[in-house]
Amino acid sequence: MDECEKIVEKALMEKRRSLLIDEGQRICSLHDIPTPLSVVVLDVETAVQRAHEIGYPVALKILSKQILHKTNVGGVTLDLRTESELRQAYEKMLVEVRNKEPLATISGFLIQRMMPPSTETIIGGIRDPQFGPVVMFGMGGIFTELYDDVSFRVAPIDRVDAQNMIHDLKGVKVFEGFRGAAPVDENILVNVLINVSTIMVDHDRIKQLDLNPVIAYSDHVCAVDSRVIL
Repeated sequence: MDECEKIVEKALMEKRRSLLIDEGQRICSLHDIPTPLSVVVLDVETAVQRAHEIGYPVALKILSKQILHKTNVGGVTLDLRTESELRQAYEKMLVEVRNKEPLATISGFLIQRMMPPSTETIIGGIRDPQFGPVVMFGMGGIFTELYDDVSFRVAPIDRVDAQNMIHDLKGVKVFEGFRGAAPVDENILVNVLINVSTIMVDHDRIKQLDLNPVIAYSDHVCAVDSRVIL
C-alpha cells in the first residue's frame, strides 16, 4: 500500500470522513502539487519557534478531526507578522474554537508560510455518481464570487484536456498578464490539473478534493489550502 493509501486508510479506521490539513498537504506533495512550507505544533511556544524558522508572515490553522470548515469557527488566522501577533492569534483561536465547537478535540495547529499575493485559482476533483472522477478548474479570489467561472472534465485527463479547461474560462486573459500583472506559466497549471486527475483516478476512496486557493505565479504555483473528503 503506497503512502497516500495509508493516509486514507488511517483516517477511515478512525471513522473520519475527511483528512486533516497536514494529511491533505502530504497527499498533494506525493503527487507533485506544491504546498507552502508548514509544520504541525502542539503548543504556543513551539508555534513561535517554528514561525521564526519558517519566517514571517505566517498563517495559523486549527487541526481537529471534528472541524471541517475551519474559518466558520475562527480556526484560521492569516498574515501574522510578529511573535506578538502569533501569540495573540493562538490564544484567541483557542477561545473561539472552544466556544463554537465545545466537543471538538484540538489535535494541534498548523504554522504555514504566507504566500505572496498573485493570481488565485481553484482546482478540485469530485466523484460524480454518473460520470465518476471529474476534475474542476476555476478562477479564484474575487473572480469566484463575481463570475462563477469554472470548467470540468471527466478524468483521466491529458495535457490537451487541461489546456482546454484553462481556455474555457471567461477570465483566461488574467493568466496572460492582465493590467500589468506578471503572466502565469500555463504549463505548470496544466501539470497540477493532470496530477489532480491522477489522484482522483488512482484513489477511489477520495470523494472530493478542493485546492483553494491555488496561487499561480510566473514560474510556479502553490496550493495554499486543501480539503479532502473521503
